[in-house]
Amino acid sequence: MKQITLTSPSKVNLFLEVLGRRDDGYHEICSIVVLTELSDTITLERRTSGITIVAKDPRVPSGPDNLCYRAAALLLRHSGVHGGVRIRIEKQIPVAGGMGGGSSNAAATLWGLNLLYNLGWPCEELKGLGAELGSDVPLFFCREAALLRGRGERVEELTAPAPRWLVIANPGIEIPTVSVYRRLRLPLTTEHAGITMHGLIASGQAEAALSYCFNRLEDVVLEAYPVVANLKQRLLLLGASPVLVSGSGPTVFGIMREAEMARRAASSLVESGMTAVACRTVDKNPLFKTV
Repeated sequence: MKQITLTSPSKVNLFLEVLGRRDDGYHEICSIVVLTELSDTITLERRTSGITIVAKDPRVPSGPDNLCYRAAALLLRHSGVHGGVRIRIEKQIPVAGGMGGGSSNAAATLWGLNLLYNLGWPCEELKGLGAELGSDVPLFFCREAALLRGRGERVEELTAPAPRWLVIANPGIEIPTVSVYRRLRLPLTTEHAGITMHGLIASGQAEAALSYCFNRLEDVVLEAYPVVANLKQRLLLLGASPVLVSGSGPTVFGIMREAEMARRAASSLVESGMTAVACRTVDKNPLFKTV
């Protein structure tokens, strides 16, 4: 195999509670995530040496600052493989949008190189490498949905709820995750609501689970960035429910009852100058279709 093309999905947080600051400077979280159809395309081509990143989007770094570059370097070093790779990244997931695009791309890079070089490493080994790259990378090795704990690197597999229609909208700004956590003022919090949601999803009560949708970071984002608050209000008026900021933002997503309703809402937002798309959550990680 000389080349492989992979679908690299995005995620949305149906639930995100921040439990406190850890001694290592990160924050302890409890989160439930599902994957969505809004995806990037990653094409890996074997080369005799070196790592090359190719991307049309100027916001995507082409050197060691790129998480795919770092993922490739890490895997090649750990495997002892004498070779290189050319990585082409076609972006659809908002850059720095709170949907895990960079982490997903890194996971796809690890997955693809494992196949390209016939390493035969199990998923758990790839997940361990991913945790060295960033807290969000391991979740993109889940087969369906996931419950995240620790700083996000402890991933418990969940059975994904049946696919739902979403409108995913981005106001075209970037919000540094570090600044959101820095502004966060934590009340006494527990992961109780997240565990309740987890139980409802596991027992097939997805509709009831949606009443527990929550993002502890949202109040910080909405207060500091009125454009995000206005976008959330627009989605509510267009009939989405629930509507949440994804991760640390600025992307906002709303769940819709049906496809046509989602498409109309996305079109309305696009006409007003936002980036928006109607898509569904997925019940299987597309990486596992590439074996």
